[in-house]
Amino acid sequence: MNFEQLPLHDAILGLIDIDWDEAFVKLNLHVFIEISKPAEPYQLKFSGVTNFSCTRDNEWGPSNSVLEVKMVDDVYQLQMQSGDEILIKADAFEFKYSGL
Repeated sequence: MNFEQLPLHDAILGLIDIDWDEAFVKLNLHVFIEISKPAEPYQLKFSGVTNFSCTRDNEWGPSNSVLEVKMVDDVYQLQMQSGDEILIKADAFEFKYSGL
């Protein structure tokens, strides 16, 4: 699936895990896969990470929900509903269910 097609609008961001030695970043999310059902736990993992930046200024007000995602050049971008941005330069991503 294309990064920009992931069903991440309104997904709730939890823990961000960075592994320096292995060069990966994991985002733990609760994602609304089906509109009429509760959010489900998913993990978005970026591998081959060479750059990571994240703001938490809450410019538009506090929120831990994703507004939109896009890819610009080779940088994965997550725009939060707070106005903050998560930028990750990586070789690849993996999106998978993380529940039982």
